[in-house]
Amino acid sequence: MLKFFIILQLCFSIAFGISISGVVSDSTNGSPLIGANVILKGTSLGAATNTDGRYSIDKIPIGEYTLSASYLGFKSFEKKINIQDQQNISINILMIPEAIKMETYVVTASRRRERVEDAPAAISVISKAEIRRESNTNLGDYLKGTKGIDFTQSGIDSYNMTARGFNSSFSSRLLTLTDGRMANVPSLRLTAYNVIPVSFEDVEQIEVVLGPSSALYGPNAHSGVLNIVTSSPLRNTGTSINIQGGMLSQNNTDLLKKLTFRTAHKFGNIGFKISGVALSGQDWTHINEDEYEGHDPALIGRPNLKKDRLDRGGRLALENDNNPIFSQDMISEVPGSDESWVGNYWGDLISASGGEDGSPIITSEMVAEAASDPFNRFTLNNGTILWFVTEDKIGNYYADGIDNDGDGYVDEQIDIGIDDEEEAWVDGVDNDGDGYIDEVDELGSAWLDRFGVVSDLENLSSVTTNYSTPDSNWSIVDDRHKFGFGDYTYDSNGRIVFDTNNNGVYDDNWGSNGLDDDNDWGLYRDDYGNAYNVSEEPFVDLNGNGVYDDDVGESYIFGTVLLDYGLDGIPAEDVNGDGDYDDEGDIAPDYGEGNGVWDGETFENLNNSTIIVDGESVETWDIFENNDLDGNGAPSIGEVGVDEFDEQDFKMKYGNLGNIYKDANNDGINDFPDFNVRNYRYDLRMDWEPNSDLTMSLSHGYAWARNINITGIARYLADGWVYRYYQAKTRYKNFFLQTYLNSSYSGNMDRPTRNLATGSVIYDRSKKFSAQLQHVNEWKNGDFRFVWGLDYFLTLPDTRGTILSDKDILDRRDNNGNGEAGSPYIFDDKNDNTWYDDGEGYSRWDTDNLTQFGTPNDSSNNDSVLGAIADKLDNDYDSDDYDDLNNNGLPDFVDSNNNNLYDPGETIEPGVHWLGQQNFIVYANGLDDDNDGKIDENIDEGIDEASEDNRYTVNEFGVYYQVNWKLNPKVELIQATRLDIHDRLSDFIEFNNQSYGSGYSPFDWNLNLDKTNGLQVSPKIGLAYKPKENQNFRITWATAFNTPTNQALFLDIFVTRVSVFKVYARGADGGYVFPRDADGTPYYYRPTEGVYEPLDTASSILFYPSTDPKIEGFYGQEVKDLPEIGPEIVKSWEIGYKGRLNQRLFGTLDIYTSNYSSFVSPVTFITPIVVEKSVLETDYNNDGSINRIEDIVDNNIIDSDDYDESFNHWRNGLEGVTAMDTFPGYTPPVVVGYINYGNVNMWGFDASLTGLINLEWSLDLTYSYLGMTEFLNPITNSVDPINAPRHKAGMKIQYNPRRYPLTASLNGRFVDGFKWSSGIYFGNIQPYSVLDLHLGYKINDIIKANFTVSNLLNYKHTEIIGGPSIGRVALIRLTTTF
Repeated sequence: MLKFFIILQLCFSIAFGISISGVVSDSTNGSPLIGANVILKGTSLGAATNTDGRYSIDKIPIGEYTLSASYLGFKSFEKKINIQDQQNISINILMIPEAIKMETYVVTASRRRERVEDAPAAISVISKAEIRRESNTNLGDYLKGTKGIDFTQSGIDSYNMTARGFNSSFSSRLLTLTDGRMANVPSLRLTAYNVIPVSFEDVEQIEVVLGPSSALYGPNAHSGVLNIVTSSPLRNTGTSINIQGGMLSQNNTDLLKKLTFRTAHKFGNIGFKISGVALSGQDWTHINEDEYEGHDPALIGRPNLKKDRLDRGGRLALENDNNPIFSQDMISEVPGSDESWVGNYWGDLISASGGEDGSPIITSEMVAEAASDPFNRFTLNNGTILWFVTEDKIGNYYADGIDNDGDGYVDEQIDIGIDDEEEAWVDGVDNDGDGYIDEVDELGSAWLDRFGVVSDLENLSSVTTNYSTPDSNWSIVDDRHKFGFGDYTYDSNGRIVFDTNNNGVYDDNWGSNGLDDDNDWGLYRDDYGNAYNVSEEPFVDLNGNGVYDDDVGESYIFGTVLLDYGLDGIPAEDVNGDGDYDDEGDIAPDYGEGNGVWDGETFENLNNSTIIVDGESVETWDIFENNDLDGNGAPSIGEVGVDEFDEQDFKMKYGNLGNIYKDANNDGINDFPDFNVRNYRYDLRMDWEPNSDLTMSLSHGYAWARNINITGIARYLADGWVYRYYQAKTRYKNFFLQTYLNSSYSGNMDRPTRNLATGSVIYDRSKKFSAQLQHVNEWKNGDFRFVWGLDYFLTLPDTRGTILSDKDILDRRDNNGNGEAGSPYIFDDKNDNTWYDDGEGYSRWDTDNLTQFGTPNDSSNNDSVLGAIADKLDNDYDSDDYDDLNNNGLPDFVDSNNNNLYDPGETIEPGVHWLGQQNFIVYANGLDDDNDGKIDENIDEGIDEASEDNRYTVNEFGVYYQVNWKLNPKVELIQATRLDIHDRLSDFIEFNNQSYGSGYSPFDWNLNLDKTNGLQVSPKIGLAYKPKENQNFRITWATAFNTPTNQALFLDIFVTRVSVFKVYARGADGGYVFPRDADGTPYYYRPTEGVYEPLDTASSILFYPSTDPKIEGFYGQEVKDLPEIGPEIVKSWEIGYKGRLNQRLFGTLDIYTSNYSSFVSPVTFITPIVVEKSVLETDYNNDGSINRIEDIVDNNIIDSDDYDESFNHWRNGLEGVTAMDTFPGYTPPVVVGYINYGNVNMWGFDASLTGLINLEWSLDLTYSYLGMTEFLNPITNSVDPINAPRHKAGMKIQYNPRRYPLTASLNGRFVDGFKWSSGIYFGNIQPYSVLDLHLGYKINDIIKANFTVSNLLNYKHTEIIGGPSIGRVALIRLTTTF
């Protein structure tokens, strides 16, 4: 009976079934959802809701099911149900909004957790779901379509971001955080996104707050805040591994490879995670012009030629120095040598005719040891190899790499003429194609002077020039001596090309195309290569004979009149033959005009031809020859005026040596651009949450990068740059405490980070420490919230003078005025780097006669030599660190033959250095020679001591609060204020941690309430109006600021060259102050004489070359001291809306206007060059108008043609450079730096719209508009750009099919064209539009595949001047999760 009943019930259920019904409504407001889709998964049963939101599914058999509901813009609903009997089931479903993102929570806008809808700011959120569905190479790719964000990419893993304009390679106006920690490079405050130790797999979401945010975040939040929030190991556990591979659309590229992983595990109330990234590939290939210039032998020579011990030319080796000749047999023994070396002098490192005093000499023992070698080689202890050490060399000085006579120079007077400076240019190639090899105008400055200038043809007359080889020298006549090559650039293949003919086209075919390109062909020609359209030079034919008659007197033969110009039958006669007719008996020629003098016929000397008559130059009249050889009346090949030398663009000749020298500064490190990119990162984090009141978190991250980065100075190859951070966070109830330490490591010094144009290396071991405290209070059921906090930032730069000017502790000089008495203090700074380098000779000592062996000016108890150089010698004679073998109390020698003179071979006392002749001194040898427990005591006192440490400690302290007060359910008032103290701008707090020996305890701080200058106050006030749920209006006013960066204050780095001067970028710490004489006149340096002189504005003017290629430069008359820079200030209004427009649309609109003031300029010239006044005040076009300097400084240009032409002549009129430093012994550099200027109004709006087309398709649109007033840079007098497009738009179409585990999106981005200016990089960014395709497919529960094509149509475009052209990238990613 029971079995029958069960069977009957089953049949009944099959026949009639069971029904499920209910109402589907919005969880936020209870409103019914019409047309919601409700199904039983895995079956064909389902229904759609009616106008009341009701649904009903009938005829459901008994069994287990999953009830699923979906609706556009809401999270899918699923519930397990088990149908066991015939009773109908009622299930009401509440749907939670999803695609509209109203329930997303953020922490950045108010420094507390809140819904994105309630955040009182323009905020965008990129969720982890969006990040997972795309396969990009870097995190920046997920943000490039975000409204208001200016994204510029310069490589596969290199990019920069800022908000609402003012983008640059050194931008610091968009504060970037990772989990609330500043993610910037400590020494420079720039954000290097590619060394942030985070993987996309670990990102929970990215929050972007637009607009000034200093009220909460202080400096650097000038334009907004970007916060990367990572996932908690307590709430997101499991393991995921991603493998990516891809290709760039460029030739000869390597596979892009990337591995990403994350694993997180929870052990009770402790969570632990580790994530990592490994990336390898070849970057977009691009070489800038300054990088080609820095490695072009045409401009730097070939430095290896002056280090090969071979005398190739230039300054000749001395014939009496007994230098050996390089032989055929030596080729196999000398690496790098070849047949071309044979016959040249070879440096044996032995001097037969001189040598450095104090140098060691060849001994018989050395000769004996070298005898067994076929080339009589002898190896010194330091590895140096002497050649041909034979008996005849005994007693000769040899080079040991030591400054033996204490004058700074090393091994001078040995192998003179071998490997001298000129040899860098002696390459054995006829570089200028004039038929002569390595003549004077192909060497050094004479060669470099030919670049950028064009000589007039009349200057190309034959000139005698010296020419030399290793064995002889003679003179040659060079009929194209020193012709100028004109302006130059580099083509796409890296070849230097010229515009010698000045037609605006580089490397054209003029001069070889069979045409008269410069319109100087004529029917007739002279003997000098000139063409004319007349058969003879025009003349006045006084006697009508059709021939020009010059004034050479009348003549006759045998009494017969041959020339009777007067027609009087009387020949002229010069009785005494003195060339005139004013002596007694002379008969003057007379044409008949009655004045008794032959006046002569005149002519126009078209070709300026002359002859020598009686030792004087006399112009000659010429009859021209036919030039129209083929008689066609037009230019033809072979005729004068066709394919002439002056029509051609010069072509550089390199022979077979190549046009790239990869080691620009010859330091043994390849610094030519290398595009192999590698990046390794990991991030560790442990969270502990014992209860809801307490949470603690410890994290550590590490990143190692090798890639090219663009700065405002140049591009740098970060070769092994390491970034580390350590962070600790604690939350206890409403209190939050955080501290972290960021550090930089610029790579090992054998492969350091380096400048790709100059080769200069970067040393960076800087750190940044922060401590932050925050407290949140709520009253009135949360209607009144008060947040307050404290921030402290301590920056500890350590760049050793390679970035900042923090080199005083290791520059081998005294910088505080207590250097050792008697020391050298002026030296020959050969490389103009302001450092003392080994081998640079001393030129002045602190002695009574300024020489090395004079009497010290001060006693040993009064060391006070500013600039004293560490020479390792006891210059004030107060050191006893030597072993006094002869007990005479003097540092000297053991006089074994008792002749009171030092003879070679006699024992020098330990710790004593022989300086040649009879001069001895105690020196630093690293030993305790007197056994008193001290090493090298009292030597180089006061030099590089701890008190000279000028690494610039920077303190910043801020206190802030924010009030959120809900006046009623619809209106909220927001008010925030922040007070910031920067120790370079204010003395309100004396941090007392910048001097030698000081610590970092806050208990040492002093508060000065009366010193309020320089305090930065950042108020913000806003009003939010919420008329109904999911609708939000707001209006805010805020002030924000951006403090000067470390580079703007302390930068000190070699940039480039202008003419003969090095250009250094220097920070504005202390301002730019020019030394002046008693009359207040600034000094300038004359490089030809090596002296400083007061500037005479009566004959000289100032010229500022421009860092901006839009203008050549400008002239001035006055040198002004410039103050230290202050902070940038912005005051901003913003009106915003965000909300649900209907069930399918969500939109935002942010309208803003800002006033910016006190801009910190891009790098601009500070010290002008001094040129002759005639450079400007010359009437070049001979129209009678002349520009005067007095007019120019008032922006009144009288003759614009003359003004433009003057820029082609300033190099020829160069006199010197204004000097900010007047240290004798080195050439002061041209200084570029930073100033405050400008007041600009900016306005614009950012808008976004999210639309749900149907259950499977959605559309996102963004648009940003930016407008601004122009503002002038007061130095360049030109309009400065803001490095941002006026129009910018984004589009994303997403497809999420319900039936298939597939996702797809098509992202589009349009960027309007705009001007770019950042440091030395200027130009125009062209408009571009880019499409990105993203596909994803879930293979099974643990494996997913993604395929991305960035720049789908391969539209090659440049996003930053100085960066590459970006093309298509195709990537595939496999993800496994378990």
